[in-house]
Order: sequence, then structure tokens, then C-alpha cells
Amino acid sequence: MTLKLETDRLLIRDWEENDAEAALEIFGSADVAPWLSPAIEKVPDVATMRMILQSWIEAQPNFVVPAGRWAVERKADGEVVGGLLIRLLPPYEEDLEIGWQLAPSAWGHGYATEASRALMRWAFSTGEVDELFAVARPHNRRAIATAQRLGMVWVGETDKYYDLNLQVYRIRAPEFTD
Repeated sequence: MTLKLETDRLLIRDWEENDAEAALEIFGSADVAPWLSPAIEKVPDVATMRMILQSWIEAQPNFVVPAGRWAVERKADGEVVGGLLIRLLPPYEEDLEIGWQLAPSAWGHGYATEASRALMRWAFSTGEVDELFAVARPHNRRAIATAQRLGMVWVGETDKYYDLNLQVYRIRAPEFTD
């Protein structure tokens, strides 16, 4: 399934192989990689990022709606400034996680909130999901602030996801407002 969502400033679309350089600005950043869950090393180069994007592109048609991975493109200049995902949280694969990752150059403009709100609206409109979770490391103030701006409510701290100590936020479909 191909997804294309638009906000006033952003386009949420499927990843493409030619996004590798822009994606490296996100997943290759020492300011981003340490906060990702599951824990990953920063992507070292464009060739590796291209391989990762290829795997995401190949996996995308196999996800069950509303799960997937998408690029966040700024409409004003066509630059990919971030990524979004919805996926099942381990280990029980019952809870759906929404996640956002932005290039450091795009921080502070409200893009994570704007893009995530559009993706949440779409996910809830599918009728396939009634709640979404966000997980963040305890000191990741940016992610926690974004979850709160999205109307997500703190439900506790756990180490059951990704074997990491994480703060857990949740929003249910009836609580979601634009």
C-alpha cells in the first residue's frame, strides 16, 4: 500500500532509494541514533543507508495496515527532514508504536508533531487500531515533549520493549483531537 498524506507544510510518503543522503542526515546523526529504539548504531555511510532503505521499501507491502515506515518531506523545498513509523512493539506484538525521527537541522519547527498528528489521524481512520503507543528513553526530552503535544498520556516506565528502560505514552482513538 502506498501512503501519501499532506499537511500544510509536509508530505508523508513512502521511502525511496534516492532518499539515502537525506536519511543519513537522520539515522547517521550522533544526535539521533542514541535515542532510537531498538538501540542501533548510527548509520555510517550513504551505501549502508541505501541498503537499509531498500529493506524498508521491500518490507513495506508486507505490513498490515496501519503499520509501515514513511519519509517526511518538507513541501517548500522537497527536502526529506524526517521519518515516521508505526510498528508492533516487541515482545508480544500486541501494542502499536508510533515513532518519529527528524534530522537535527529540522528540530524546533514542529515537524514531528505535525507529521505524527497526520499519521495518527490516518491510522485511527482505518478502523484497524484503537490506540497507539510511543516509547522514549527517560532523558529524551524532545521525544517526550512531542508525545505530550500529540495528546499522549504517560502510562508508566517499562523495560519490556527492546530490553531498554523506556517511558511509555498512549493515546486512544476517542482521545485524539486535531
